[in-house]
Amino acid sequence: MRNYQIQEAQATNAKEEAELLKAERGTEGAGLQTSLIEIGPRFVLDPIRIFSGSFWGQTIYQNQDFVSPSNIRADRLRHKGGEYKARKESQIARKRRKEELAVEEDPLDSVFR
Repeated sequence: MRNYQIQEAQATNAKEEAELLKAERGTEGAGLQTSLIEIGPRFVLDPIRIFSGSFWGQTIYQNQDFVSPSNIRADRLRHKGGEYKARKESQIARKRRKEELAVEEDPLDSVFR
């Protein structure tokens, strides 16, 4: 749905004003310049479900591609949860590798000091 406004040209100086006055009186065939300007927000209605009654009844039409905002939020939170789980698993794996790579203390190391 779009909203339009019809706008007539406004004279910016005396010469243009005189020309517009002549056009109004009919001496010139130019007439007022009008333009169509789009105003207001644009929006599109995307029906989800159409019932046979006002708010109840048999479903006449159902949009199969519609995904509810709550499902989108749940998927986003699930994805964030997966990122958290992967980060914690990598921290545990890093700690385990660090323990495995630790050099054991040499018993003869203190002899030569």
